[in-house]
Amino acid sequence: MRSAAGKWLWSGISLIPVVGVLAVLLSRQKWQYLCVRFDWRWLAGAAFLSFLYWSVRVARWRWMTALEGLRIDRSSAWCSMLAGLGAGLITPMRIGEVVRPIFVPKGARLRLVGSVVIERMFDLSGVLTLGVLGVIYMVFSGLLLTTGRRVPVWLLLVAPLLLAVALSVPLLVHYRPRGLWRIAGRILPGRAKQLAETRLSWRQFGIFYTVSLVAEAVGILAVFFCLRAFGPISIITATTLAPVVVLTNLLPAGPGGLGIREGTAALVIGAFGFSQEMVLAGYLSNTLIMLVIPGAAGVAAAWIAGVMKTGRPERSEA
Repeated sequence: MRSAAGKWLWSGISLIPVVGVLAVLLSRQKWQYLCVRFDWRWLAGAAFLSFLYWSVRVARWRWMTALEGLRIDRSSAWCSMLAGLGAGLITPMRIGEVVRPIFVPKGARLRLVGSVVIERMFDLSGVLTLGVLGVIYMVFSGLLLTTGRRVPVWLLLVAPLLLAVALSVPLLVHYRPRGLWRIAGRILPGRAKQLAETRLSWRQFGIFYTVSLVAEAVGILAVFFCLRAFGPISIITATTLAPVVVLTNLLPAGPGGLGIREGTAALVIGAFGFSQEMVLAGYLSNTLIMLVIPGAAGVAAAWIAGVMKTGRPERSEA
């Protein structure tokens, strides 16, 4: 009881700096200018892209559970995926998504935790791949020449390095160095040793990486739709800069990166001549459509499913 209360207290405290950052950013903007340019049809398109994004990820989640011998139906897959998202939104870097396997039938939950960690690394690899392509495009296209901006040298060096690090974990799982796995087997306590049993073939590597690229590309396109709803911006500019903003997800600060992501977007995209009002409104809308609403729906569905499961025996016994 005390540990649960402590977790909720910590989650509440972690929200304070987020609320502070957003309050300062939002209070400095002139929102009346957005009403003239607002077009709800772009947000409707972003909602469709959100459904497409999560459909792709749910399909991969069902494939992941099938690899462990678990067959779950679509409703259970959607519920567990979005409930895990809801848990991830209250933790830095969305690490809370590792609780997703508790919403599926028992059997290989612990190994699925390892698969979720690998999945998150592939998602990071997908974002970094698109980010590296975006940086290359900014360097060799006229985008920077027309704005007079320069790509920082550290970004040119760090982006490929981060991509290599993100891919190194799945590659280690594929090659499984004996010495490293022997050490992992000794360090991991009890049943957690099953985490070291996770295997990854080249075919599975390709499926993970391809799905991550497709899903993250859809997510970045949704960012463009949300920005376009509040002002003019080209698809090339939006999809080139959005992956750079997503790199803030690496920072272990704030629940789900909320506040940090929006502030970074205002600085990065605002540096190219776009109003901070448009950027903040677009990114807040994107967070609401892509993360908050699906996460809340998943938590509610998991809670209702739990109530129904616990309620049936009580009714039958009565």
